[in-house]
Amino acid sequence: MDGERDEPIAAMEWLLDRFEGDDDVAYAEVGALSQTKTDLVLTENGPRDELSFDETGVWCRVFADGAADYRYTTSLDEETLADVADRAVRGGEFLAQDDSARYDRLTTHQAVHDGWASGRIDDVALETKRSTLESGLAAVADAVERCWINYDDAHIDSTAATTTGSTVRTTLDRANVTVTLSVRDGPTVRRHAGSTRGAVFLEELADVFADAAADVRTLANAETAAAPTGETTVALTPRAAGQLFAFAARYLEADTHYMGLSPYDVGDEFGPDSLSVADTVHAGSWAARAYDAELRPTTPVQLIEGGTVTRLLHNTASAAEDDAFPAGHAVHSLGFDQPPRIHARHLDVAPGDANRATLRAGADVLVERFDDPWLRDEFERVQRSGVMPASALYAKDIDRKTEDRTACGQATFPIAEGYRLRDGERDGRVAGVSLAYGPETLRSITAIGAVRGTLTGVDEKHKSRVPYAVTAPGVRLRATLQKE
Repeated sequence: MDGERDEPIAAMEWLLDRFEGDDDVAYAEVGALSQTKTDLVLTENGPRDELSFDETGVWCRVFADGAADYRYTTSLDEETLADVADRAVRGGEFLAQDDSARYDRLTTHQAVHDGWASGRIDDVALETKRSTLESGLAAVADAVERCWINYDDAHIDSTAATTTGSTVRTTLDRANVTVTLSVRDGPTVRRHAGSTRGAVFLEELADVFADAAADVRTLANAETAAAPTGETTVALTPRAAGQLFAFAARYLEADTHYMGLSPYDVGDEFGPDSLSVADTVHAGSWAARAYDAELRPTTPVQLIEGGTVTRLLHNTASAAEDDAFPAGHAVHSLGFDQPPRIHARHLDVAPGDANRATLRAGADVLVERFDDPWLRDEFERVQRSGVMPASALYAKDIDRKTEDRTACGQATFPIAEGYRLRDGERDGRVAGVSLAYGPETLRSITAIGAVRGTLTGVDEKHKSRVPYAVTAPGVRLRATLQKE
């Protein structure tokens, strides 16, 4: 393995020398990667695809003419590296960005972090991983008609350096699974679980399958009930509440704010006085990293205090623009093939004091999971899913060229797993109904639960796939339900 690590490190050093000797380059970050990966897909008919392989590569983010460009390659020969470097420099210059990005010339970091793994994930044989998934599949076979399991993991050795002298070496064992269970003419249950704790994650999968199977049985056995529409009192489980908080956190990203797509400024009301939200780094969390893509240590920040927005999520350039302090929010994309993005890591929503009975009191609908939201504003929809340079301040150029967006922050959340409530108890499942979400939705929270759960997932932002996690309590709120 040492030989495999030497090649990308040599390529990283070559690129650093190239950028340090280029007068057009103001600053650059370069990383060397050695990864051992596993991908598995299983269905109700057994294994469908499986692959285990090694991958080495280098990535770079280069500031030229006030803007940044990002590149990743697994071809480490000198000719390819020279082409990557040239394209990265031209990419920054080509943007012709109006506001020049500032970067940190003074702070340097020299660090090593060995991750949170309890046993390397790549030390577990492919056959063992497959049999673990097959055992989980067997446990749910009697409850579902169709099942689709996507599992992937990676042991990642990373060395990153900057032209200002920072060097950080990290190790990360990241694994995750998505389980989709379907019943004939009935609902679909989808669960994601992820971890950076290494091989111990495989021991947790039996519970993931068992819980998903129990949920799909409960849904399948429930008769379809008529759901109310219009303004309704809704109870959300920690999973469903976590989905809303994860969505709302998008609008606290500095580049989203610069683009004119956020309904929030610092000091604005976000939720009730009892709401407190921090963005944290939980050891072993699916979203945990010790250092971000800018080689900044990842530190906790308070986003919401007393229901009020206290700060935005920043990378180094946006923090300099807003006179804030970067806290490690330049999050690498899974696979490293797309640029890092400003994003929350592990949202921590403070619990309240409401028990289950209190949360359901007066509620007409219980939501356990939403499907992916649909953004109402077409421009916002296109921008979030479209290509975006690796330069946060380019978002200001987009804002200058577009009209004010009055519908930003509004979305439709289809209820994927939900129940009609009568006297606080389930009385049939609801289907074909969505929750209309707007900036006022979280302000209508009337109770916050004492019990929390953790949601994990992958968010797509400008083609970058970003891991995230949310630890949140259940909530009760007033919201508008509408037929799909």
